[in-house]
Amino acid sequence: MGMEAGQFDTVGETPRVNATNPLALADEQLGTGAAAPLIAPRGVGGPWWMATGLLGLMTIVFAVATVLHWREGWLGGVKAFAEAAMVGALADWFAVTALFRRPLGLPIPHTAIVPANKSRIGRSLGLFVQHNFLSEHALEGELVNISGGLARWLGEAENRQRVTRRVRELLPQILQTLDEEEVRRFIDVQVEDFVSRVDFARASGKILRMLTANGMHEVLIDEVVQQSQIFFRTNRDWFRGQLREASPWFIPDFVDRRIFDSIVSRTEETFSGALKDRNHELRLRIHSALVVFIEKLEHSDELQEKGREFRAMLLSSDVFRIYVRTVRDAIVHEIQGDIRREDSTLVASLDRALSTLVTSMSESPELQTKLNRLIRGVLRSVVGNKSNHVANLISRTIDSWDTSTLVSKLEEQVGHDLQYIRINGTIVGGLIGVVLYLVGAGW
Repeated sequence: MGMEAGQFDTVGETPRVNATNPLALADEQLGTGAAAPLIAPRGVGGPWWMATGLLGLMTIVFAVATVLHWREGWLGGVKAFAEAAMVGALADWFAVTALFRRPLGLPIPHTAIVPANKSRIGRSLGLFVQHNFLSEHALEGELVNISGGLARWLGEAENRQRVTRRVRELLPQILQTLDEEEVRRFIDVQVEDFVSRVDFARASGKILRMLTANGMHEVLIDEVVQQSQIFFRTNRDWFRGQLREASPWFIPDFVDRRIFDSIVSRTEETFSGALKDRNHELRLRIHSALVVFIEKLEHSDELQEKGREFRAMLLSSDVFRIYVRTVRDAIVHEIQGDIRREDSTLVASLDRALSTLVTSMSESPELQTKLNRLIRGVLRSVVGNKSNHVANLISRTIDSWDTSTLVSKLEEQVGHDLQYIRINGTIVGGLIGVVLYLVGAGW
């Protein structure tokens, strides 16, 4: 929005008060020492010039009519139109200008209304938002489909590109911050603090219990059985040698071979059967052992102590700290390199995720309902109880703006329509002048 250069650093940033002399700026806008500028406010150039041009034209026509004594007939009507139009244009110019500054810099009472009431406007706007948008009734309203509106907005490819482009712009700044030494130390401290609070035994037990509850442990059992089978096959000669050494001297070799071949055959059958049959005895025994181990992880004092010893070893290990820093730096550098590439994997993944989210929300009213309920719950917990803080924030933000910022913002938003008020006032004033001229002439 065409703001003055330097008033904002980034989009959405709170405007900064002019630190040099905010009072001088306010006085200048209030017209205490200078006339109101005779150039169009930023953003309303076209309508401003049209309204001002009409005022100038009517002034010229009225001057010509006065000099040439246009009093009768249609020329008298032209003079009446120009005179009334000029008065109407001047009156509306005064009214529109008085909203934002003192007309011609004159200290006329009840002018420069917006600058003079900046604090009150901020308080009123804050209370308006608090009472109408942050109330319990508004936040719980079922009429606003927030997720549906978000899905429609993200459904436009251009809007998704805006999101990904903004992420692409912000990520390097965030990652650059993560490279700063103080932030690195903060991350290291947080990791160490997290590790110091982890109960490794109970945490492992909970993870394994969750896996067994969902049947995901069967994959783990498959892997254990398969790796055991591979180990047995790979080390068959070693097992054969161990059996021969353990056999009495008087047992012939062919007997040992027959015994070993029988062991191999039964072992292979056991492994193969366990891989095919989920109810195989070997799998059931492994599952039972896993359940017992989970119980020990969660309740055994011995394993609890070993978990604490492992945690202490990690925290006292320089290798662990170096590993954490290496992983952290590797992740940051990988993201930095990826985000700079045109075919960024991260950006492509984000776009796919947004597209999937749009499809899911668009095709599922139930999902929209759940998301709306979640969003409202977050708003109630985060904003609802803090609505007075939001109102105060709005009030303080507007109050912190220098007068030129506030006037510029409002003129950009409503100045376009205000100039059309001047245009309408010129035309309507002229028509009323013609009507009065005709009535006075007895027509």
